[in-house]
Amino acid sequence: MGVLVKSRSKSLQDVELPAGVKSLSSALKEISIKNKNINTNRIRLTILKEDKQIPVTSDHAFENLTDAKLFAKDIGPQIGWRLVFFVEYLGPILLHSVMYYLSTRPELASFHCKSRNYNPFTNRVAYTLVMVHYVKRELESLFLHQFSQSTMPLFNLFKNSFHYWILNGAISLGYFGYGFLLKDITVFKLYSKLKLDNFNLLLGIFVLSEFWNFYTHVQLRRWGNSQRAKGITQRIPLEDGIFKLFVAPNYTFEVFAWIAFTMIFKLNFFAVIFLFVSTAQLYLWALKKNKRYGTKRAFLIPFVF
Repeated sequence: MGVLVKSRSKSLQDVELPAGVKSLSSALKEISIKNKNINTNRIRLTILKEDKQIPVTSDHAFENLTDAKLFAKDIGPQIGWRLVFFVEYLGPILLHSVMYYLSTRPELASFHCKSRNYNPFTNRVAYTLVMVHYVKRELESLFLHQFSQSTMPLFNLFKNSFHYWILNGAISLGYFGYGFLLKDITVFKLYSKLKLDNFNLLLGIFVLSEFWNFYTHVQLRRWGNSQRAKGITQRIPLEDGIFKLFVAPNYTFEVFAWIAFTMIFKLNFFAVIFLFVSTAQLYLWALKKNKRYGTKRAFLIPFVF
């Protein structure tokens, strides 16, 4: 006797799974066939346990389906994770490139902020750093990263893209002199007090942070490959080197890179906003990782924060 999967969406009908179905993929395929071959990535399968809908993410749920209550929900149009990241990171590349180019055109000089002297060197450096960061991100997304899920809801693309297309894109207004709330002399005095009035030092921090961010991603890819080769599907934290200190070193060096960029760009208001929003989001993700792994590792400063 099969198991009835009740529909939680108007677009799906109830489906009785044959008794021989013992895997998640085969269950989703069966539900898809009985529902006009709907994309299986759109189907979220849950099982009722203690009055709670628990997502079915592995084949273990099919080992014993006696008296089990399964439900299926259509979560809407999907888009591939790799494409999502590509589109997100493409935003800053396009916007900064267009704005930087326009800022160099003599015929558009009237659009520059009147209270701010045009600084081609600072603009060129800031633009180059943004390109380095997001081209690296694009290459990592295309050739390095692996994703635990193949797709995500299409609507989330627009929500996620806001962070990169709008918040980061706004930084490009700085090429026209907008967003610099502090005078250069004030910024330099502040940097001097912090012993950070060295351009090469700030640039070095950015470059090293980008390198260590990339190195972290490479190590995570290798770790994931080794775990899958052993047949291990659950996520286990790395216990080696810098991973002993930080719950997610890639988050840590991401923040350090943007701190260095913001200082190089003379505390531009839009860069500061992007830095704070990014740091807050990465911190929340780091908290989730610590909770998932059962660890208490640092986010930015070892043994402190």
